[in-house]
Formats: sequence, C-alpha cells, structure tokens
Amino acid sequence: MDIEKFIQEVEQNNLKNIVQSISIPRHGWYNYEVLSSVANFVEEKFREYGYIVEINEFSYNGKEYKNIIATLKGINSNKDWLLIGAHYDSAIGSPGADDNASGIAVMLEVARIIRKSPIAERIKFVAFTLEEPQAFDLKFIIGSSQFVKKFKKLGHRYKALILESVGYYSDVKGSQKLPAFTKGPDVGNFLGVVGNGKSNTLLELFEKVKEYVPSINLITYKAPMNGWLALETRFSDHAPFWDAGFQAVMLTDTAMFRNPYYHTSQDTPDKLNFPFMEDVTKALLVAVLISPA
Repeated sequence: MDIEKFIQEVEQNNLKNIVQSISIPRHGWYNYEVLSSVANFVEEKFREYGYIVEINEFSYNGKEYKNIIATLKGINSNKDWLLIGAHYDSAIGSPGADDNASGIAVMLEVARIIRKSPIAERIKFVAFTLEEPQAFDLKFIIGSSQFVKKFKKLGHRYKALILESVGYYSDVKGSQKLPAFTKGPDVGNFLGVVGNGKSNTLLELFEKVKEYVPSINLITYKAPMNGWLALETRFSDHAPFWDAGFQAVMLTDTAMFRNPYYHTSQDTPDKLNFPFMEDVTKALLVAVLISPA
C-alpha cells in the first residue's frame, strides 16, 4: 500500500472550508435548529464521499437528537470496527471552531481519502451529538454514551479513534498547561494522543505514525485508573468506549489546557492553525492505514 500517496491527497483548503461552514453556535438545547442543519451538512458530506449514512436517533429532554453513522456497506455488514469519531455540537454561546469543528473537518477529510483503501470497509465514521454540557442538568458525553450502550448490546466491537479539538497550536513558551498529576511540555505545539491501560496497542500505533509524518510533534499519554486520576482526560467521546471495555484514544490539542478561547464566543476559525490540522489529518490517515486488521 502506497501510504505516501494517501498522505499527499490531504487538502488543507477542505479542512478550512468545513470549519468555516459549521463554526456557528450549535448547542444542543439553545441552538437546536442550527445543530440540525449542521447534522444535515455532515450527512451530505458523507454521502458525497460515497458512504451509506444511517442515523442512531434518541430522545433527550423532550427533543430528538442523532448520531450520524457512515460506512461503505452499512452498519450490519460487520461487527468488528475501527471507529473514527468526533462530536458536532458546540458549547453554549460558542461557534466551536476548535471545539469541535476541527475534529469534524479532520474526520470528513479522512473519510474522503480513505474510501479508496481496501481497509475502508471495516471503518465506521460517527459524528456524535450532545458531547457538550447541557443547559439544565450539565450532563455531557450523552450521544456517544447512548451509541456505545446500544451497539455493544447488539454485539458490535470497537477500536475507537476520537477527535477532540485538534486545531489550536502555539509555539510560545508557557502556552501549554497540564492536568493535575500529569507531566509534559509547556509549549502547545503537539498533538496529544490519550489512551487508557487497555489501549496500549493504539498508543503504540501512533508512536509508529511519527515515522511517516515527521512534521508533527505527537505525544502519547496513558491515563492511569481509566482516567479517574485526571478527570479531564475523560472529557470527550472516548470515555464511554473505555467504560465499555473497548480500546479507544482521544486525539487532541488539549483544549482548555492550551486554547484560551475554549468554550467562548471567540473560538472562531481565524484562531486555528490549518497546517497543524493538515498534519493531524495525515497522522490519523497513517494510523488507520497501518493498523492491524
């Protein structure tokens, strides 16, 4: 397989166009209609790229929400999946360019390119909803929790790669903070890959990615005690996969530990580093291409 050929197909302008198209407040309660239109946008992109789109719909607080699932041959064509996921809702009052239009853009660009690979049939792409804290009960990670519960019961098994805020970058010393009980650099110029004890093989996979994408500074981190020692390592859609016993990693720019505009009205596309996002896309592509069956 010519991995370099796939890498060369990444188009930075595609990433930028998608981020700009969906960076508008789209909170699950306060911007319900906008969230629905963003969901339609994501669905149409998957269809444009040749995927079968199926909806995992559920009710929450009297409204209907949907996780968007894209596969080449349908969700019942397989039981063992490599899942690539990202959430498409935003925090209250935020356009959510980094959190998480960036993750959606990278996921869609990987979907566009990887469908030409023979391994694409075992990949399930999922755009999750209601990842962000909700208005009245502050619950979060709702869509992915519902998804994992349903499909585990149906016998589906997953190795999950979750994109969570992957567009903010800084070369300034002191720009990177860290959760309690963790060690790392103080410059926000890397992609973090966060796994738990069960996800060793996925963390090792991303260590190999560095050989193919030397331009990215990639740091893997194994969260002890399933992330409960540093709760922030559980703040995305990978956590339900951990709790269900599946391997999963979160790819992240570390969000609130780097991006000063996190969960604010200033989380806009002009704050993002698209060359960095291009490298993130290449890294994810390589990880998928070299992952064992």
